[in-house]
Amino acid sequence: MKDYITIIGGGLAGCEAAYQIAKRNIKVKLYEMKPQKYSPAHSNENLAEIVCSNSFKSNLLTNACGLLKEELRRLDSLLIKIADETKVPAGQALAVDRENFSKRVTEEIEKNPYIEVIKEEVVDIKQMIKDGIVIIATGPLTSDSLAKEIQKITSQEKLYFFDAAAPIIEKDSINFDIAFYGDRYHQEKKKEETIEEWKERLTKQEREEQSYINLPMNQEEYENFWQELIEAEVVTLHEFEKREIFEGCMPIEIMAKRGIDTLRFGPLKPVGFDDPRTRKKTICHCTIKAR
Repeated sequence: MKDYITIIGGGLAGCEAAYQIAKRNIKVKLYEMKPQKYSPAHSNENLAEIVCSNSFKSNLLTNACGLLKEELRRLDSLLIKIADETKVPAGQALAVDRENFSKRVTEEIEKNPYIEVIKEEVVDIKQMIKDGIVIIATGPLTSDSLAKEIQKITSQEKLYFFDAAAPIIEKDSINFDIAFYGDRYHQEKKKEETIEEWKERLTKQEREEQSYINLPMNQEEYENFWQELIEAEVVTLHEFEKREIFEGCMPIEIMAKRGIDTLRFGPLKPVGFDDPRTRKKTICHCTIKAR
């Protein structure tokens, strides 16, 4: 048995695992194939590169995402600590500057005396497993050769990864006679506030915290939107994409086809918002992250 633990993959999971093991004075060999080899999603040499959303979701302790992050802070999570250091405005969510985040994680990992970073692709893990403990933390960006090795070891026919792409739109295509900046729950009118106090607070918030753009809809607007969405032309899926739908990251058109109320009680729920134009709650809310 070797006197170190091997970790394959220098992404989020691999770096956190290496840090936690090293804290216990155990040596780590951390393998990362960059910069020798990149997946189509990779773009820089740093560890813990964020290739999808820069948001780590809610920071509120009233939901599972926020509670988990607070638990990680108390357990001295490297990733959450650096995420807090490199955060950017995102309302009640924890979002980070991608470049600074991965740079800072890389600095912390590389200066740790218990962690040896080995920049090469792993293609044969059988001997590593014989020699000691191995953590495979390559995630969805596993190279083809290593994926085949994992399939052999686990006797699994396929390895799945599910994701749904978020659309990017131009800001000048948004009608700000309708849309407004606001942060869920912070934007909602408080019971003790007068209309004038509420509007003054919203104006100040727009100047200081322009993280989310909100588009309120009444019943007619929402029903028209829903109808257009379920009848819209969609990208032709590959055969392997047609069999599985991941409930936690579902394409909006799939969700909409489950029923007219699915979006209203899901990602477009109006909870925590009031429409500044009408001073009333809306039936539906589309929120866009401002970049």
